[in-house]
Amino acid sequence: MNISPSPSQSVMDEALAIAEPLVLWMLRSGVGYAEFAQALKPVFLAQARLELARNGQRDSDSAISLLSGLHRKDVRAFRESAHQAMARVKEDGSSWGKPSAANQVVTRWLSRDDWGDCIPFSGDAPSFEALARAVSKDFHPRAVLQEMQRLGVAREVDGQVQLLREAFVPDAKHKESRELLAGSVADHLAAGVHNLSEASGPKFLEQSVFADGLSAESVQELNLMANALWAHVLQAVMAKAVPLCDRDLHHPAPQRFRLGLFTFSAPEFKPENTGDNAS
Repeated sequence: MNISPSPSQSVMDEALAIAEPLVLWMLRSGVGYAEFAQALKPVFLAQARLELARNGQRDSDSAISLLSGLHRKDVRAFRESAHQAMARVKEDGSSWGKPSAANQVVTRWLSRDDWGDCIPFSGDAPSFEALARAVSKDFHPRAVLQEMQRLGVAREVDGQVQLLREAFVPDAKHKESRELLAGSVADHLAAGVHNLSEASGPKFLEQSVFADGLSAESVQELNLMANALWAHVLQAVMAKAVPLCDRDLHHPAPQRFRLGLFTFSAPEFKPENTGDNAS
């Protein structure tokens, strides 16, 4: 008799595969299992309440406990912190991983291939002052430049601001780098979960290309091509997004949009043959 796996069993392997790099990051950051497991309780509770509300069900302690697997005493204990977690989810949906003014200046600058990597600080466009004010009038251009210098992505020499392209790598010391990673990965996963679990409605773009059996030299060639493609994608999307953002500045029901691209390479795993070769 064939026994079908339970719904939880059917996604556990995939969920654990997704969790592996997250666990590695936490271990390298000093976060252990007990601390993370405790922090997950209000997250499970908050998401269970959202799911019950989505299905038109009342979020009683029993319903939450049944759906989330949390003990009733945990449901009662974490209701308030779960409420705060839900509020953060709604707030972070618009702000978590949103680039800072400095990061937005960098993005707009990179999208302008006709500007080059060195522009005057002051004056009409193309200038750093004009670029910074186009991004936000809440921050003085000098303050934005100082933040970019702190991040190591720009420097000023004799009234000229130089963009340091080689410095655009994630830096764990900077909180913004961690937030950008969290926002990007969370949105990527949310797109995939939506596509897998929502039977109706439009689907999000969530695709990737996979190739194996490659040498390190071939992987490097593909990485170089991916970086070149991203430069074109960035310019094309920013050319479309900037005027749309300006047009929709005071829209009563604003939405956010994210387009991402990533590369990754690693040695292939080849399990050893542990069986006997004798016939």
